[in-house]
This record gives sequence, structure tokens and C-alpha cells, in this order.
Amino acid sequence: MRRLICRTMLPALLLTAVPVRADTNTPPQSLTVRIESACAETKIDDRLAALDSLGKTLAQRDIPEALTAAEGLKQLRERVVFTQAVLKRWGELAPAEAFVHIATLPEGVIKGESLRSVVPSYAKQGIRAAADAVVEMKPGRARNDTMQMLVEIWTKEDVKAAAQWVNHLPDGFPKDAALRNIYFIWVHLDPVGIAPIVRDLPPGDMKSALIMNVAGDWAAKDAASAIRWAESLRLPPEKELALATSAEAWADVSPGAAAEFALKLTPSELRQRAVLSVLERWATQEPQQAFHWIVKCLDEPLYDQGMARVLNVYAPVSPEAAGDLVDQLPAGPGRENAIGHYAEAAVQWNPEAATRSAYKSEDLAIRQQRVAPCFQMWRAWNPEAAQRWLAETNFHDELKQRWLAEKPAPQS
Repeated sequence: MRRLICRTMLPALLLTAVPVRADTNTPPQSLTVRIESACAETKIDDRLAALDSLGKTLAQRDIPEALTAAEGLKQLRERVVFTQAVLKRWGELAPAEAFVHIATLPEGVIKGESLRSVVPSYAKQGIRAAADAVVEMKPGRARNDTMQMLVEIWTKEDVKAAAQWVNHLPDGFPKDAALRNIYFIWVHLDPVGIAPIVRDLPPGDMKSALIMNVAGDWAAKDAASAIRWAESLRLPPEKELALATSAEAWADVSPGAAAEFALKLTPSELRQRAVLSVLERWATQEPQQAFHWIVKCLDEPLYDQGMARVLNVYAPVSPEAAGDLVDQLPAGPGRENAIGHYAEAAVQWNPEAATRSAYKSEDLAIRQQRVAPCFQMWRAWNPEAAQRWLAETNFHDELKQRWLAEKPAPQS
């Protein structure tokens, strides 16, 4: 039976046949011809793309000729693109050889970017050999950047070996920068393992940042152990930083326990810092529980600031629910302060609720001060409702007329 072939099948069959004839009958083009063909593209984007593609398909034996040809290209952008493509290809085929060549290039973008593409392959082939090769490089930005890149790769594979190598670097190498790179990777991989090292580091910004990372990551897994480590720190500022950070991280797991722990800390500055951090985290999880906890606090300054932290989180998300909590507070200074914090936090999201809450302030002067911006925001959103409400209030007529004469706040 004769097989029928529709017309739409012919192009696909022809396309599959072309490579076969080319492979068997057409000799491969020379590298010079291929470069000339790429450079013959009239659009610059197409020309650069062709040169880049050509570099990616080279055989290892073509690399020297390709690098020489790259130097002869007319335009700088052509030379840069083709040279980097060739060097990257060389790094895929023979990373050690490519690295040695690139290391001898003059400082510049081509050297830096080429090392960035070759180093991962070299490290994968043998990271110790790659490290030794970095040591042999001439001082300069390329060596520094390459070392940092290698250290990052090595740290993720074997952090202790990487740290040991950096510590034995000869003078003149940026050891501090490399160790910093190691420490900030290590602290997230194994906060418990690096904790003794961090404790013995000299004081400074790096140590403080590491203390926060150790305490935070450790406390999220084992708060009791993290707190014991924090207590072992010798300098009071470092100890306080670690304790406050531990409490804050603990709040993500057990906010009630973290709050009670923070409330017992001394001195008062540390207690305040820790409690406020815990409350802010707690409010993102269970805002009503955080609210009820701070309401029971007998420390007046801590109560006021803690209430502000909770309402600043809760009121923008749920203005009406947060407002109901404030309304339930008993009369007194605590309620008055809570009304002010609520009005500030809620006005951008529900100016009507903020206005009505602000109007419940006991002191007349404070009431007017709080209501004014909330009312103007409400008026900008819903002028008729805002004006009806204002007409029913007991503010004196002169104040009402002044507010109505003011230009409403712009809507955000």
C-alpha cells in the first residue's frame, strides 16, 4: 500500500535531512570563516549573539586560535563578548588550564568576569588545587574577588577546611574579608558549631552581627541553650544583645514564654528592648493575645510602648477588631494612650474608625488634636458621612467651621 505524505510534512522532513547531507558531504568550516560569518551580521545584537554562540561551541584545540582572532576584531564590544565566551568555554573543557591563562591577564572586566565563570568548574574539579592557584595570583582586585568566590564555594562544602586554609594565608591577603565571608555562611549552616568561635572574637561590628545571627538561629530551635550561650558572653553589651535577640527569635515559636522571659531581664533597658521586640513578633501571630498580655503590664512606660507596638501591627490589618479591643479598656491613662496609638495606626486604612476612636479621648484639647487629622482623611474619602458625623458632635461651631473650611487631605 502506498504511503501518502501530506504537504505539511515536507518541510519537517527536509529539515531533518539537511544535517545528514552537511555532515557527510560538506567539510567543516574553518574557524576564520565562522568568525567572519558571525561578524557579517548587520544588527549589533545579532552579531554579538553569533560571536557568543560561536565561543560556546569551540573544541579545546580551537581555543588558542580563537583568542588570537578575538584580539583582531574591530569593535571593543565584539572583542569583549567573544573573548569572554572563549574563556568560559575553555573553563568548561579544561578549567585548570583556563585559570592559569586568565590569571595572567591584565586587571579588568574581562579578567574578572572570566574568573567568575571558570572558578566554579575549577573548584568542582579540585578545590584544594584551585585554592593553591589563587595564592599564586598577583595581588589585585581579581585575586581578592576570586578568593572570596572560592571561599564561599568551599565553605558550603567543608566550612572548617575553608576556615583553616584562610587562617594560614600568607601576609598580604585579605584574610579578614575572607573570614567574614566564611563566618556569615557558617553561622546559618551551623549556629551551634560557630558559637564558641563567635564568643572569642574581638569586639566590633562583625562580632555583634554574628552574635545576633547565632542567637536568632539557635533560639528558634533551642531557646534554652541559646540563652545559656548568651549568658556566657563576657561583655555586658554583647550579652544583652544576645539575650534580646534570643527572646525575639523565641517569640516566633513560643511568644508567651518569650514575653515572660523578657519581662524578667535586667537592666531595665534590656527588659524594655526585649519585651518590645517580642510583642512585635507576637502581634504578627496572635495580636489579641499580645494585646491582653501588655494590658496586664504594670510598668507604665513599657505598657505604653508595648501597646503602640501591638496596635501598629494589628490596626492596619484589622482596624475594626483592633478598635474593639481599645474600646474595652477601662477608663484611665492606659486607655487614653491606647486611643492615641490606635488613631495613628488606623487612620490611613480606616479613617472613620480612627476618627470615632479619637473622639472618645477624655481630655478636650487632646481629643481635638487627635480628631482633626483623622476627620480630614475621612472627609477626603467620604465627605458626606464625615460631615454628618461632625454635625452631631459637641465640638463648638467655630471649630467645626474651621475644619470644614480646610482643604481635605489628599487621598492616598
